[in-house]
Order: sequence, then structure tokens, then C-alpha cells
Amino acid sequence: MSYVYQWKVSNGDEVFVEYCWSSIDKCIKVVEMKVNGKFHRVNWMSKEGREELMELLKEDYSMNIRAMEMAMVS
Repeated sequence: MSYVYQWKVSNGDEVFVEYCWSSIDKCIKVVEMKVNGKFHRVNWMSKEGREELMELLKEDYSMNIRAMEMAMVS
């Protein structure tokens, strides 16, 4: 299962990231990324930008997992 995260960067860029959890590597992997509607890669970002994005994706993934767990309980 993959998730889509939308991020409005402080410089005005609109970023869409499709990501998933890797069961093999036990980490989040970016599947596809677009900035302002154009193809983009994570390795084209600055180190700081990559770190910030990955933290945002971890946060988003955790929220999605919690929401699914809560839905299963009720």
C-alpha cells in the first residue's frame, strides 16, 4: 500500500510524494515525487530538505497507521 503526501514548501513550491513502507528494509521509501507538477527525485534535494521531507513522511505514516488501527478497533 502506498500513501500520498502533499507538502507546500516555504518557497511556494507544491510537492506531491507517493511513498510506502518497505517490509524488507523497515523504512519509508519514496515511490514517486513531483514538484510543481514536474517529475523530481529525492536525491536532487539538499540534505536538509531530504531530512525534513523524511521526517514529515514518518509523521504522516504514523498518523495513517494509527487511523487504520483505530478503524479496525471500532
